[in-house]
Amino acid sequence: MKIAICDDEQPVLNQLRKFINQYAFDNLFDYTILEFNKSEQLLEAACQDPDIKILFLDIYMSNLSGMDLAEILRANGNNCAIIFVTVSTEHYARSYEVDAAHYLVKPVTYDRVKKALDRCERMLTSSSKSAFFTAGRKEIRIPLREIRFAEVFRNQTVIHADSDITLRSTLDTVMHHISDSRFLRTHRSFLVNMDYIKKRSGNDLYLSTGEKVPLSRACEKTFEREYGRYLTDTMTGEKT
Repeated sequence: MKIAICDDEQPVLNQLRKFINQYAFDNLFDYTILEFNKSEQLLEAACQDPDIKILFLDIYMSNLSGMDLAEILRANGNNCAIIFVTVSTEHYARSYEVDAAHYLVKPVTYDRVKKALDRCERMLTSSSKSAFFTAGRKEIRIPLREIRFAEVFRNQTVIHADSDITLRSTLDTVMHHISDSRFLRTHRSFLVNMDYIKKRSGNDLYLSTGEKVPLSRACEKTFEREYGRYLTDTMTGEKT
C-alpha cells in the first residue's frame, strides 16, 4: 500500500514521513511513502495509481487547494482515505462533505498521526469487505461499500449496488450474508447501508444518491439508537 503526503513546506513533509515510518515500524506494516509539494502532481498520481490508499493533504496550497483536490478525487470515484493537515479548523465542517478520514491541525504530533492512521486502517479494512450470493447458479461477490440498500420486491430481494441484483432469497438471508454493523433494518422490507444516509424527514430516509428508503414505526426506536451509535462511532473514529 502507498501513502501520499502533499505539503508545500518541506519541514512538514519531513515530519510526516518520520511519523509514518515510525508507525509502520511499530505496527509491522509495509508502506511506500510518496511525497509531493504541489497538489497538481498528487492529483495526477492518485488518478493513475490505485495503490495510493491514504493521503495526507495540506488544505492551503496555491492553484489547487487540498479541499478542491479532494472534491475532484471523490467526483472521479476515488475512495482513498484522506487526512487533512492544515493550520486552521475553519474547513472542518467541509471535510465531512468529502468524507475525510481525519483532520489534523498543525503542528502535528506522532500520537495524532497514529490516531489518524489507526482510523484509516479500520476504514480500509471495512471497505474491502464483501458479501457472496448465489443468483442463477452463479456466485456473485459484492463489495459491501457498494451496497446502498436492499428491498423485498415481488417475493424476491433486490440489492441496489453499482448494478441491481435480484435474488431468490429472503431479506433475513441477505442480512445474514452481509453481517455488517453498517447495515440496519428500517422496515420489514428494507435494509439500508448507513454510510449512504444523508438525512431523515419524518418516516423517510434520504440517501446521498437521492434515493428514498422508508422507516417504519416498528423500526423507529431501533433506528434512532443504532444510527446515533453509528454517528458517534464515525466522529470518534471507532466505526469499522
